[in-house]
Amino acid sequence: MFIVFDIDGTLMLTRGVGREAIGVALENELGRPVLLDEVSFSGRTDPAILVDVLRASGVPEDEIPGLLPGMLQAYESELCRRLQPRHVDLLPGVMTLVNLLRRREGTYLGILTGNLEGTARAKLKAAGMEGIFGTGAYGSDDQDRNLLPAIARARLQRAVGVDVPPQRTVIIGDTEHDIACSRAHGAWALAVCTGHVSRALLEQNRPDLLLDSLHPPEAVLAFIDGLTARD
Repeated sequence: MFIVFDIDGTLMLTRGVGREAIGVALENELGRPVLLDEVSFSGRTDPAILVDVLRASGVPEDEIPGLLPGMLQAYESELCRRLQPRHVDLLPGVMTLVNLLRRREGTYLGILTGNLEGTARAKLKAAGMEGIFGTGAYGSDDQDRNLLPAIARARLQRAVGVDVPPQRTVIIGDTEHDIACSRAHGAWALAVCTGHVSRALLEQNRPDLLLDSLHPPEAVLAFIDGLTARD
């Protein structure tokens, strides 16, 4: 089984440091204030978020593609400069579940996140989770989150020589976008109510399993065992 985790709102919260870093980085690059309040952040890729912030802040559409690479680099640098372990709150049950899954033969852990690879690694390091996840896919791989599961699976195959099919892949996340990318890839969707998206909205998107949190781990393990038993 390939068990793939989102980061923000699923593994951890970072007390708004990412949002602050985007605001500071873009204001420094543009030389004027930017508008963040009109832009949805949860579950989206960082490139998509920054494009919308630039649009909301009045940057002409034809200028955005040329500005975006520099903006992303500035944001990554600002986030990595600001983020400290004290900003990170691991969510309930995360380490217990991850450690149990790591001990399971034939189970591979990965990351699937809208974060840039550099900011994802910085968050995992600050959380004390560096090196736990063997592979992953990031917002820096593609602005379209629905394309990330295939990238993560391809990287897993290159890393360990095992081709885990979509029907043996579980994507764990806290937003409707995590559920949508699971559906787009033919993977299983496990949603948790530990982020900023309401339980009602998650229910509307019909995940295969919806939990209040990853604690205790038994519900997640039972779900995975049920999928394994189908083989």
